[in-house]
Amino acid sequence: MHRTFFMALLCLATSTVFAQDTFYPPKVEISDYTLSKFLTELTLAVGKQDQTFILDYLDPNIVNSFGGDGGIEEFKEYWDFKNNSTRFWEVVEQLLLIGGSKYEEGSDSYTIPYTFTDWPEKFDAFEYYVVMGTNVNVRDKPTTSDSKVIGQLSYQIVKYNAPDWENQHKNPGWMNVTTTDGQITGYVFDKFLVSPIDYRMGFTKTTKGWVIFMLVAGD
Repeated sequence: MHRTFFMALLCLATSTVFAQDTFYPPKVEISDYTLSKFLTELTLAVGKQDQTFILDYLDPNIVNSFGGDGGIEEFKEYWDFKNNSTRFWEVVEQLLLIGGSKYEEGSDSYTIPYTFTDWPEKFDAFEYYVVMGTNVNVRDKPTTSDSKVIGQLSYQIVKYNAPDWENQHKNPGWMNVTTTDGQITGYVFDKFLVSPIDYRMGFTKTTKGWVIFMLVAGD
C-alpha cells in the first residue's frame, strides 16, 4: 500500500514537471466581430492564394523586416509575391494554424501566433522552441530509416542544441533538442518545432477595417 501511494506521488510529480513546460494553444477569445470576420476572410484568401485580397489589405507602411524601409513595394519584392513559388502562403497558413491568443477588449491591434505573444520569459527565445503537435517522435538519429524513437512530446518546450554540422549537412531538416528536465535528448524534424521569434503577423484596425501592418521574423 505504501509503495502504491509512493508511486502515485511520483507520477503526479512527474506529470506536474511536464505540465510546467508545456505550451498548449490558448483558448481563442475574440470579442471584436470585425476582427473575427477579417481573420476568417484572410484564412479563405490564403487557402485560395488570393493575391488581390492580400494586397488590398496591406498597410501602406507594412513592416517586412527590421532592416528595411517597409511598404507594399518592398513587401512584393521581399516575398517575390508574384512568383508561384513564393513562401508567403506557406508561412501565413502556418501562422493561422498555430493561432493567436486572447484579444484585448478595445485594442486596435492583434498579433499571431501565440508562440510569440505569450512566450514564457524564463525560456530564452533564441535557445528554446516548442514542439507543435501531439505525440511527436524524438529519435536517436536524424533520420527515419535507421533510428529508434526514444520519446514522444506534445507541445513541450525544448532546448535547441548546437548542431553536429556533419549530421546536419547529411540530414537537413532535423534538429537536436533536449527536454527542459534533461530526460530526453534526440532529433525532431524541424516542421514540428516553432521558435518564438519566427515569423509573426500583426494586424491593426483602421478606418478601412483591419489590415496587415507587420510580417517579420527575428528580434
